[in-house]
Amino acid sequence: MKNSVKYHFSDFTTNNYRRLLKIARQKYQFANFTNFENSDNFILWRHDIDFSMHRALKMAQVEAEEGVQSTYFVLLHSEFYNLFEKEISNLLIQIINLGHEIGLHFDSHYYDIKTEKDLEKKLQLEKNILEEFFPAKIKCFCFHINNEFTLNCNKPSYAGLVNAFSENFQKNIPYCSDSNGFWRFKRLEDVLNDPSVKKLQVLTHPELWQDDIMSPRQRVYRCADGRAVKAKLWYDTVLKNNGRDNIDW
Repeated sequence: MKNSVKYHFSDFTTNNYRRLLKIARQKYQFANFTNFENSDNFILWRHDIDFSMHRALKMAQVEAEEGVQSTYFVLLHSEFYNLFEKEISNLLIQIINLGHEIGLHFDSHYYDIKTEKDLEKKLQLEKNILEEFFPAKIKCFCFHINNEFTLNCNKPSYAGLVNAFSENFQKNIPYCSDSNGFWRFKRLEDVLNDPSVKKLQVLTHPELWQDDIMSPRQRVYRCADGRAVKAKLWYDTVLKNNGRDNIDW
């Protein structure tokens, strides 16, 4: 069987994303991580923005057009985007202005955290940074690339932030994820159409959804290549605008 069939490459397009939202909207009440408890039939739709704020905005726009809101977890330490570049900051602000929730995608590896005390301290630090620079109240977080330590951090909250990896979410709410560009457990469409699933947490990564059908690797490379092109253009433009020579071979 070809990988394109085995891993459902055609699922991960912008048009299919819109179709899946329509299915979910008919079945569930869209909720966020602080207001779901009063509903018996809800979906928590979250995005971990690992590689591309541009794709995140595209998904946020599609969701707004479909009349739903989700939660976007942003990284302060991404290897693919700088949250404090003007262009990237403006993209995140557009997502916020569309009515979506913003959460903290927390990278414990950056600090080599080993204790819950240090975890609380760094979570508070990054929460304060996000709230200082962006017009959003940060109420929840999720870990970036779990390790043995973070997998055992299953309290309901840390530093006053709802923990998306808490024991309650892991044990009581079914979970569907597209991590690494394919369905890690069950195919989302199958889960959405399963009448027995009344509560659901969905994790998507915006960069893994593109306009055209691609392999997971191609989707990530497209983000990396796009960033490289923009960096080169920025360099050439700065030199030109300042009347400086741009020396090449």
